[in-house]
Amino acid sequence: MARKKTNHYEILGLASNTNASRAEIKQAYRKLVKSVHPDLSFHAKPDNQVVSETEQMMSINEAYETLMDSEKRAHYDSVVIRTKPYTGMHMPTSVQDSLDEEKARERYLRQVFHPLRRSIESILSKYKQRLSALSQDIYDEQLLEEFSHYVDDIEKTLLKASNEFTDNPPPLTLKPALQWMRHAIAQAADGLEELQYFCQNFDYDHLAMADNLFKIAREHSARALQVSKSI
Repeated sequence: MARKKTNHYEILGLASNTNASRAEIKQAYRKLVKSVHPDLSFHAKPDNQVVSETEQMMSINEAYETLMDSEKRAHYDSVVIRTKPYTGMHMPTSVQDSLDEEKARERYLRQVFHPLRRSIESILSKYKQRLSALSQDIYDEQLLEEFSHYVDDIEKTLLKASNEFTDNPPPLTLKPALQWMRHAIAQAADGLEELQYFCQNFDYDHLAMADNLFKIAREHSARALQVSKSI
């Protein structure tokens, strides 16, 4: 029987390498997402497989978000890796303790899920328009500056959504919906990276790749909304 992975580094396949670089962490994360990522045949899978994949991806996301944040990683290394064993990810239960499940769902959807999902949808839906404006002349300094500001807005939106989803864990019945939003953010982040590459080398291939990734991200976002209504 395989030994249970005991810390964030092992979860990402990095052993307990506290010297792993951000690039190594990101590469390990992407490799895992590709192998564990649930596809769009979500309901066609057995319930136990869906639960297993969702829990595994939540652990992977938790590990990635902790190790990519310098302050969180420093605290984790000092408290968990060096002074006490990792006991697993514990979901705060303050919301569930103070409200019943239905009220917790309604509150989470109203205050966290829907606002953040709409913000991602809004920024990604502007891509075609921004790309059309840029295509007038991709070497025009003003057009490039405006496009660069748009790229920055995408980054800020995705970072804010990711952080707020981390800081506000969902009620149990909304975990699958949140997982789909995590997939949407991951795909959008890959698209963002393609745009950042384009801003460096003006290679049109990056724009096409970003378009595909943003499309997938919006499909996952729509799936998240559907799953949030299905419980």
